[in-house]
Amino acid sequence: MRRSERRAFLFRASCLFLCSTARLASGADARLPDGTEFPFWERPVAFSRTYHVDGSSPRADDRGPGTLERPFRTIGQAAEVLQPGERVVIAAGTYRECVRPARGGTAPDRMISYEAAPGATVVVKASEVLREAWQPSAEGMPPELASGVRIWRHELAGALFPDAYNPFALANVPGDWSWLDTKRVDMGPYFRRRGMIFADGRPLEPVEQYRELGNAPLPGTPHAPARPSNGLPGRTRGGPILQEVGGSPDARFWVEHQGNVVHVRVPWGDPAASLVEVTTREQAFAPRQGGLGYIRIKGLTFQHGGNGFPPPQRGLVSTAGGHHWIIEGNTIEWAGGVALDIGAQHWRGAPATLAGDSHVVRGNTIRFAGVEGIGGMGTTNTLVEDNLIEWVGWQGAERAWEAAGAKFHRARNLLFRRNVVRHIRHANALWLDVGNSNSRITANVFADVLTVSAAIHMEMSRATNQIDNNLIWDVRNAEPGTPGQRGAGGSGIFLHASEGQIVAQNLVARCDNVGVFPVLRPDRTNSGSGRGHQVLNNVFARCDKGGIVFVHEDNAADGNLYASLPERFGGLGEADALRWLDLAAWRAQGWDKGGSTDELELDFDPDRLELTIAARAAWPEVPVVNGIDRDLAGQVTVARRPPGPFADPAARRVRSVDPRVAPPTRP
Repeated sequence: MRRSERRAFLFRASCLFLCSTARLASGADARLPDGTEFPFWERPVAFSRTYHVDGSSPRADDRGPGTLERPFRTIGQAAEVLQPGERVVIAAGTYRECVRPARGGTAPDRMISYEAAPGATVVVKASEVLREAWQPSAEGMPPELASGVRIWRHELAGALFPDAYNPFALANVPGDWSWLDTKRVDMGPYFRRRGMIFADGRPLEPVEQYRELGNAPLPGTPHAPARPSNGLPGRTRGGPILQEVGGSPDARFWVEHQGNVVHVRVPWGDPAASLVEVTTREQAFAPRQGGLGYIRIKGLTFQHGGNGFPPPQRGLVSTAGGHHWIIEGNTIEWAGGVALDIGAQHWRGAPATLAGDSHVVRGNTIRFAGVEGIGGMGTTNTLVEDNLIEWVGWQGAERAWEAAGAKFHRARNLLFRRNVVRHIRHANALWLDVGNSNSRITANVFADVLTVSAAIHMEMSRATNQIDNNLIWDVRNAEPGTPGQRGAGGSGIFLHASEGQIVAQNLVARCDNVGVFPVLRPDRTNSGSGRGHQVLNNVFARCDKGGIVFVHEDNAADGNLYASLPERFGGLGEADALRWLDLAAWRAQGWDKGGSTDELELDFDPDRLELTIAARAAWPEVPVVNGIDRDLAGQVTVARRPPGPFADPAARRVRSVDPRVAPPTRP
């Protein structure tokens, strides 16, 4: 291509990119609670050089030039040489390494990019294969359990661990654990080893004692049915979670004390006949030094991180306190602790300059994380959109208070929109913890959540944040028979020691507890007063205990629709002083003068993302809140609309509810 043609091509690409970015910005409302627009910063990049990696090519050589004809063998070699404004394109294959960028870019149009070749499946694994040297195990199996059970052992040689990091020798919880309430918490998950084992891609269940390898198979049904609720089919809760995500009821492993020998039971035969992979690295993508900026990761799959429980928030994929990263179109799965960290990694100590500033996390699949899908401490101007986050929390460590599909501390100007967060076990779906401001959670689906808390947890935030146009479905208390976390177990939205939050135009349905649950924390300094909340124009349906609880009269509730709830659906007060009010008594407090009640036919399939909804009567139209001008589906709304996340709830009895937007191709 001649220089003039290249300039013309780049100009056209730039125009297409900027137009596409404008469509993304306007496709769903990008206005933050204070009325300002979210600060988009992306620009087209004309890469000055492209390196190539192809681990399966016979011509690949890390000592070569990294060209298409003579590619590098490892991504790590490209990470050593890439300069601002350059990229590496990676051919299909499995790369067992931790990629450690040596440097970042310098500006939006001078980024460094790591990306899969078009159409290529690129998998970066923090694991190695155990091939030979499997031996029968006989570590004192009780005779009554040994019949018909075959257990195998394998030594873990030091050469397996290239970073001198052996996750099988380390406990899940790092450092100090004395703050855990050992009288209430099952400490088993915390002191299990960080290492994971997979046989033919299926996870093996860790056990704490050798004899457990010979026990009868774990229950084939992961969750025992619970009581029906409001006439709906029985729900499920509890059980060995790994079976829900591909594990076998009698595939398990145990680690000797020193962490250098594993014993496995695989019901399908000799493990030597299977592809057995063991986690041997903490991370799969993490810069050598903290604070790097302007890095893009695109279209890659990352697996098998042997990382511990947060804190620190150290992900399988990590920005290491960096800024201005674009993480798009990737799959990040099977992390023992955190899948992706995008902020400072610990709340103690000085964070890196600009840590967590202006990241874009778009169109990724983040799943099978033991504790957190996304961890972000101190993020600013961060955009999280169009992601699928699922099957997070399988470690069962919610009582360590860092477990969530996505968790942020001190988030400022966060725009969390058009994500699907589902099948969450022993974790919140989304948790904004302490000191959040001007952040917006809009047009998301949160479904099938098992937690001692809530689907959305807003903690100790006194500045305004906004939760609007979301679908929240099926939130269950992970500790039935107890109140969960400060009474919130199984709620839709938990306003924890906060004040002045906006909750508007959401559909909150099928919760064990209530739609909105607040609590005060006089034991904490600088906690919110529980006043000034605005809970407006929502639909609360089929929640077992009610719709809204307030801890003070100084709150606003109006335009809400209450469907198939207990007669006394509104709560006022705290704990033993909580009074339940019917609609007349609720209105006597000055709330929901424009509210209404109804009966709904309502169901939602979180896998198909298909909602069935039909009302007995036409819903009233209510004034929109804080300039919300679009609904969950992206449909433009006017000054008045019905309660809930849809501008036209009666238009279709069955509708697809997938808010994600496929991003346009970018140069």
